[in-house]
Amino acid sequence: MVNLHSIITPLAKILPLSKPQTDVPFHAGEVYFLWEGLTSGYGFVSIAETYLMNTEDSEIHFLLDTLVKGNYVKRINPLEQVLKENGFTVPPRPVSKMLQGKPGVGQEVKLSDDEIINNLIAWGRVALNQDAKAIGAVTREPVRKVFTNLLFDDMKSFDAVMDLALNRQTFTPAPPATAGDNSLNMDEVARLWEEIHLRHISVVNLSIFLSNTKDQDLISLLNRALNKVALPQLNQIETMLKKEGFTVPVRPVDRSKQGASGQLSKINLSDDEILGVLLTGAQIAITHHVRAFSVAVRKDIKNLLRDITSTEIEEYQKLIHLTTKRHTLDNPPVVTSKRG
Repeated sequence: MVNLHSIITPLAKILPLSKPQTDVPFHAGEVYFLWEGLTSGYGFVSIAETYLMNTEDSEIHFLLDTLVKGNYVKRINPLEQVLKENGFTVPPRPVSKMLQGKPGVGQEVKLSDDEIINNLIAWGRVALNQDAKAIGAVTREPVRKVFTNLLFDDMKSFDAVMDLALNRQTFTPAPPATAGDNSLNMDEVARLWEEIHLRHISVVNLSIFLSNTKDQDLISLLNRALNKVALPQLNQIETMLKKEGFTVPVRPVDRSKQGASGQLSKINLSDDEILGVLLTGAQIAITHHVRAFSVAVRKDIKNLLRDITSTEIEEYQKLIHLTTKRHTLDNPPVVTSKRG
C-alpha cells in the first residue's frame, strides 16, 4: 500500500506573498490566469468532493481529502489574496458537497474507484499545463512566484496520485519501448526525443543570436543559456537514452568558433528582436517540459523533467529582468479594478 503520508507534503505551509504593487496595474494576461487559476481550483474542489462522496475506500478518501485541503491552502487562498489586494472581487467559493451524507453514499450516480483515480490524473495534467502557461504569461515577479510555487506543489500532488494509480494497476501507460525490465515506455521515449530536438534548436538559435549582438549583458545571458543550460541538459538526455540502448540524433554543428560576436550573420537581428524571440521560446519550452513531465511514469524521467523545468523557469526569470530593465517587454494592455 502506498504511504500517502510520506508522499504528500505538509499542508500547513502558506505560500509567502510579497506586498501588493498597487501602483502597477495588472496586464490582461495576468488577470486572466489569476482568475482562471482560482476558478479551476474551485472546480477541482467540487469534483474532488463529488469523487469523495462516491467511494468508501479509506486510502482514496484520504488522498482526496488531502488534495482538497491542499488546494485551498496552496492555490485558492494565495490567488484570492492577490486578486483582493489589487481591488478585484473574487467569486463565491463552492458549497461543500460533504454535507450530503457520508463518503460513498452521497451520490446516486456511482463512479468506480479506478474511474476516480484516472479522472484525478486527467485533472492533474490540466492543472499542471495551466500553471505552466501562467508562468509564461505573468511578468510581475510576486505573482509569477505564486504560480511557480503552485506548479511544483501540483507536481508533488500529481506524483501522489500517479503512485497510487500505478500501485493499484489502474493506470495503463504506453507500451514499453524495449524488452528490458523497467524500460522506458514509448511515450517517454517520444518526449525525450522531442526534448533533444528542442535542445538542438536552442543550440543553433543561441549561437546565431550570439553572432548578432555586441551587447555584453545579452552576450552573458546567451552564453549562460548555451553553455550552462542547453548543452548540459542535452548531455543528460542523450546519456539517458543511450543507457536504454537508443541511438541519439547527431548534434548541430558548433558555430561558437566561427568568428567574433556580432560579425557572422548576413541577416542581422536587433538586440530587442533577440530578446523577444528568447522570451517566446522560453514560454513555449516551459509548457513543453511540463507536458512531458505529466506523461512520464518512471521516477528518474520525472525527476529529470522536473529539474529541467526548474532551470528553465530560473533562466526565464533572468530574461524577464533584462527585458524589464531595457523596457522591451511587450505586455498586453493593462487592466485595473480601481475606479477613480
